[in-house]
Amino acid sequence: MISKRMLQLFVAGLLFSRAALAQQQEVNFVDQNINFSAAPRTTINPMSMKLWDNYQNGGPANFGTVLEIYGKYAHQTSQLHFGGWDNSKIRYREAFYAQNTWSDWMTLLDSKNNLESAGLLMISGQGNHYIKEGNVGIGTITPREKLSVNGKIRAHEIKVEASGWPDYVFQTDYKLPTLIELEKYIKNNKHLPGMPTAKQVESDGAALGETVKQLLKNQEQLTLYIIEQQKQIEALKQMLNEKDKK
Repeated sequence: MISKRMLQLFVAGLLFSRAALAQQQEVNFVDQNINFSAAPRTTINPMSMKLWDNYQNGGPANFGTVLEIYGKYAHQTSQLHFGGWDNSKIRYREAFYAQNTWSDWMTLLDSKNNLESAGLLMISGQGNHYIKEGNVGIGTITPREKLSVNGKIRAHEIKVEASGWPDYVFQTDYKLPTLIELEKYIKNNKHLPGMPTAKQVESDGAALGETVKQLLKNQEQLTLYIIEQQKQIEALKQMLNEKDKK
C-alpha cells in the first residue's frame, strides 16, 4: 500500500522533473568536424539532426557551422552551412529520396549579401516592384545606366520625357542661322548642329530623347528655310511676270 509520504515524494519528483524540462535552455552536441566529401545519410541516423563544426575542412567556406537534418530512412536529407568568414552567408544543399550525391550549395537570399542563381528569376506578386538603388543590366554585368540592355528591345510604345522642346524655333525673335553658316558648320564638323558624332554614338550610344529633340529642331529650321525659299521663288515669279508685261 502506498503511504502518504511516498505519494508526496512521487508528486514532488514529477514537479521537479517538469521544472527541469521547462528550464532546459540548450541542446548539446558532440564536437565533430564535418567531412564534406561524405555521401548523404552516411554520417547521420534517420529521423535525427546533427550539428557539425567546419574548421578549414573544405565546403563552401573555410570556417562555419553546419546543421544537418535527416528524415525518414533513405528519404531527404539536407545541410545548412552558417558561414562567418564570408560575410555571414547561409548556404543550403540537399539529397532527395535515394540520391547518393549532394546538390550544389545554394546561397539563401538575405538583405546583406549578393545573390547569384542559375535558376530563373520569377516575380508573381501583385502591386509595384522596384529596385531602390543602383543600375540594372540585361546581357551585361557592367551596366552604366539605370537600365543597360546588351541586345534588342521590343515594346508597343516608348515614352521619353524631355524638356526644352524646340518650338522656340518658330518664335518671331528666333535667329535662324543662314544657309551659308549651316554649310560652313557641316564642312567643318561633318554632321548637323546639335547632333553627336559617329564616334560618340559608337562609344556612348545615342540619347533617344535628346536625339529626337535635335532632329525636330533641324526639321523645324529646314521648314523655315523652305518657306523662305518659296517666298523668294514667288518674288522672282512676280518680277518675271512684270518684266514680260513690259
